[in-house]
Amino acid sequence: MLIVHIILAAVAVGAIALRPEGGVAVLVVAAAAGIDALAGADAGPALDTVLPLACFLTAALSLAAMIERSGLCDRAAAVLARAGRGRCLALYALVCAVCAGLTAVVSLDGAVVLMVPLVLVLHRRFGAPFAPLFVGVVAVANPVSIAVPQGNPTNLVVMERLGLSPAVFTAHLLVPGLAAAVACALAVALAERSALRRGYTVPERDRTPLRGAERYAIAALAAAGLTAWIAPLVGVPPMWPFAGVVALALLGERRRGRLIVPWRLTIQVAGLVVVVHALAVAALPGGSLALPALVAVGAGVGLVAAIANNLPASVWAASLLAAGPAAYAATIGLAVGALATPQGSVATLVASDLAGGRRELLSPRRLAPLAAVGVVVACVLLAVPL
Repeated sequence: MLIVHIILAAVAVGAIALRPEGGVAVLVVAAAAGIDALAGADAGPALDTVLPLACFLTAALSLAAMIERSGLCDRAAAVLARAGRGRCLALYALVCAVCAGLTAVVSLDGAVVLMVPLVLVLHRRFGAPFAPLFVGVVAVANPVSIAVPQGNPTNLVVMERLGLSPAVFTAHLLVPGLAAAVACALAVALAERSALRRGYTVPERDRTPLRGAERYAIAALAAAGLTAWIAPLVGVPPMWPFAGVVALALLGERRRGRLIVPWRLTIQVAGLVVVVHALAVAALPGGSLALPALVAVGAGVGLVAAIANNLPASVWAASLLAAGPAAYAATIGLAVGALATPQGSVATLVASDLAGGRRELLSPRRLAPLAAVGVVVACVLLAVPL
């Protein structure tokens, strides 16, 4: 029976790897998951993992649409463009810093949902180079998401499985996450140095006061972000409170928009959780590990996450983990290692969708070196206090 599970997992993963944004991939993954369930695979983990994520992504995408409708995205882009003073490298640094801050507040998925439209405005209105800013957002959001518990849904899966408190998790992974994000941002800047040497149009200072819709959008974003930040500190997964606050904000909006439900992503991830969870793999090591072993665990889990998506990989890895250095190294792999491919992270898939499917900018050839650098840097910083 194991061989059947392996074949179905390979078919599902291959379909998404070849055409992550295609409708055929959705059908193939759904069919593979359905056959796997009939063959004895447990569909329970898929529901437990994907339902909160689907609600969160629906809330994040709908909140981003509200912000765009209000005009706040254009205003924020203009503020960043003026702060960069026409220097693309300075603008790139500002975009990466804002992305890191948003990831800490509304998770990497929420940060990507907010940052990609902003980068598009910077490109269209002011002539800022799109490729380095866009890749920089993806390259920062994924690694820095391990710095705080609510930064990545995979963090919450691991924490719940191992009973880790937010304080313990943050104490071990805050510095590695920040260091990996800086390393990846520097690597993108080096690769895109020619584009970042250019200038862009600096907008004139806008002295018009914030409109009512903009103030409302700021209040909604602040309330949702604060809720997501506080929830893990009181032992509550942040996805549901975040979605609840956004739902109330949408109901109170004067110019209501429609809910944006990521059906395709939801079906893909749910199907992957089913087929990956059905695979039986040996448990990861417990106890103290030397740096080479930490890197091996991070890279190994990262490879699985990059191939099969980090949410299904987190369900698989969490069932094999014991509290200790291996768990933190696996968390690094789930977030930083997953950066290696477009399908490795839900946030990367969302970013590709929002950018109009610019797959060439998020090819494994471009992303895999970033993931490798980030995993090694994060594991080195993880090993220092151990």
